[in-house]
Amino acid sequence: MNDLALVGGTIATLHPGTPDAEALLIEHGAVRLVGTTEEVLAAARPGTPVVELAGRTVLPGLIDSHTHVEFCALSRDWIDVRQAPRAETLARLAAAVAAGVDGWLVAQGTYGQDLPSRDELDEVSREVPILVRESMHRLTANTAALERAGLVRGYTSPVGTLVVIGEDGAPSGVVEEGYHLFPVPAPPPERLRAMLRDELRESFARHGVTTIYELPATADGIRAYQGLRAAGELPARLSLTLTVAPGLHAILRSPEQLAETGLAAGFGDERLWLGGLKVFLDGDDTSAFDSAHLGKSPGHWSTNTRQYAEIVHVLTVAHRAGLQVWIHAIGDLAQYLALDAIEEAARVAGPGDRRTRLEHAANLWIDDAIVRRMRELDVIAVPTAGFIHADAGTGVYAYRTLVEAGMRPPGNSDTGGTQPFATNPWFGVARMLDRRTGSGVIVAPEEAVDVHTAVRSYTEFAAEAGFNERRIGALGIGMHGDCAVYAEDPRTLSPERLAGLEAELTVVGGEIVWRREDSA
Repeated sequence: MNDLALVGGTIATLHPGTPDAEALLIEHGAVRLVGTTEEVLAAARPGTPVVELAGRTVLPGLIDSHTHVEFCALSRDWIDVRQAPRAETLARLAAAVAAGVDGWLVAQGTYGQDLPSRDELDEVSREVPILVRESMHRLTANTAALERAGLVRGYTSPVGTLVVIGEDGAPSGVVEEGYHLFPVPAPPPERLRAMLRDELRESFARHGVTTIYELPATADGIRAYQGLRAAGELPARLSLTLTVAPGLHAILRSPEQLAETGLAAGFGDERLWLGGLKVFLDGDDTSAFDSAHLGKSPGHWSTNTRQYAEIVHVLTVAHRAGLQVWIHAIGDLAQYLALDAIEEAARVAGPGDRRTRLEHAANLWIDDAIVRRMRELDVIAVPTAGFIHADAGTGVYAYRTLVEAGMRPPGNSDTGGTQPFATNPWFGVARMLDRRTGSGVIVAPEEAVDVHTAVRSYTEFAAEAGFNERRIGALGIGMHGDCAVYAEDPRTLSPERLAGLEAELTVVGGEIVWRREDSA
């Protein structure tokens, strides 16, 4: 019946109309009462399970507003070469080949890693197709992998991708924005379901995450999520936002493919629903559409996917269909292009609460002009605090600037195996506070925020970024009974302790989906 009473602790509601208290009652999956232990026990129905908090702290369930659960799960089956020197990466690959490989061999690295070349991978094997992923955006491949994908001499990169050509006129092995070009087989359906269930539990619920805005990589992944929901095995609330081609792991050929079904954002139920559409305007790093690249020849400006009129068209179709749009735009030119298109599409489609999202805004740069335009257009800027870890000291991750301008940037991990530790929102909170990279460099310390703002980013702000502020992000009466129990109040901990924080219990709609082995 999804009833649960939590008593004898501190309930931090983060809700302006519901004061903090010592006990919480969840009934039929929703918050019924926040008050004293005596009040909650008196109001609880017979048989309601009771959790004795013994002084522990309860916070609203955390929300990851942009991530790639499917790729996080897949990466667990790949060879882990994160942080490994090139020679060690090659040694691990060679050992895997020697042990016997049935099909493809995929390895997962991390940002800025020195990846092996095609020739070095060919020395490991000429028969086994090998991919080494730095991130979602960049990889290297051996000749066997290139040939299996049809990336041979004379190949032309599709829009939005870059298959780097070597001096010999053949693909060099370096591919940007193009993992989906390689026919790596998907796990069997039952295996994929189990992988996704375990990933949601071990990487997200473990830390107090109760809602995730997911970008599914495949139709198989969408089917797996539906299977988990039907079986009652989905340990989090998920919205699914689908990428429109051209772009990384696009599921939709066009916005019309979804709009013409009549399905609008929110279709589904309280555990699994349709979020909206994502479009890519550029790639990452050297593939970003950025003014810094205009000194290169035009063929090397970026992996820009759309002209202005095409972006306006996508936005207009989505607006009329009631679909929220996320726009991937890293470079300054891509972001200004997006804002111009957002303004025009709003004029064409007419008034509406659309909350168009600009993914990666304020990560690498910020100025008064773009802040002003985003505010005028009601655009949600979506930086990612976890990226500070791998930053070279050149980013800004301008949370303070955005918040002081009245904006509400939602917390997110945006990881797909590259930074598995970033699925813990408390890691992102820690980086918002101390601004410290993995090498100890402090990035733009003036952009640090206080812990209360950082927590709001993963609760209130993230709820608003998905039109869910009436249901999640706080523990108000009638809202979903989603919460997490911590041994200490996370808001009192140092960034060092926050970065690896786990929940004692995680609750979704009154159902305990995560419990530490040593918890009562």
